[in-house]
Amino acid sequence: MRDAAFRRVGRPRGARSGVTRERIVTAASGLFGEFGYHATTFQAVAERAQLTRPAINHYFPSKQLLYQAVLTQAATLFERAVEQARTESTLIGQLSSIIVSFAQLGEEDRTVAAFAVTAVVDAQRDPVLKSLVGDIQGPPRAFLAEALTDAVDRGELVTNSGIGELTEMLLAVWWGVAFYVSLVGNQATSAGVVATLQALLTQELWQLRQPADGKS
Repeated sequence: MRDAAFRRVGRPRGARSGVTRERIVTAASGLFGEFGYHATTFQAVAERAQLTRPAINHYFPSKQLLYQAVLTQAATLFERAVEQARTESTLIGQLSSIIVSFAQLGEEDRTVAAFAVTAVVDAQRDPVLKSLVGDIQGPPRAFLAEALTDAVDRGELVTNSGIGELTEMLLAVWWGVAFYVSLVGNQATSAGVVATLQALLTQELWQLRQPADGKS
C-alpha cells in the first residue's frame, strides 16, 4: 500500500523526464515569485508539483540549481520577446511589441512574470542572489539601446537626451508594466494599462495645452 501511494504522489510511472522536469520548474517559478528564494523550500515545490521531495532532488540536487533553471526559463522568454520586437521596422512598433509580449506572458503564466520581477528585486538586496541572477536586465537593456540608436540614425527619433538616459527610462517603464501585470492587475486592467501605454507612445493618448490667461 505504501509503495502504491508513493507511486501516485511521486514521479508518474513512465512519464517523460523532460515533462517532469518542466513540471518542477513551473512549480518552483510560482513559489520563487510569490515567496522569494530563501522562503521557498523543496518540500513546497514538491507539494505544488504533486511530486515527492526525493523526486525533486533527483532532478535538482540543490536549490541553487533549481533557481538557475527557472532563471534560464525566464531568460529564454525574454529573448523571444526581444527577437519578436526586432521584426518590427519602427521604434514605436518595437517598443509596443516588447511591452505586449511581456503583458501576454503575464496573462498566460503570471508565475514566470512574477518570478522575473521578484528575482530583480531580490538580487538588489542579496549578494548571493545577485551572483545567481546575474544580469537578467541585460538583454532588454541592450535591445532598447539598440532600438533607440537605430531610430536616431534613421531620423525617426529626435531627442536632446542621451541614449543611456532614454534606455534606463524605458527599462523602468518596462519593469513597471511587468510588475503590474504579474503582481497587481488582473487580465482586464492589465490590458487597459498596456493599451493606454501604446496610445501614449503613438501620441494618441492626450493633448496638452497651455492654460488660459489668468489660470494656473
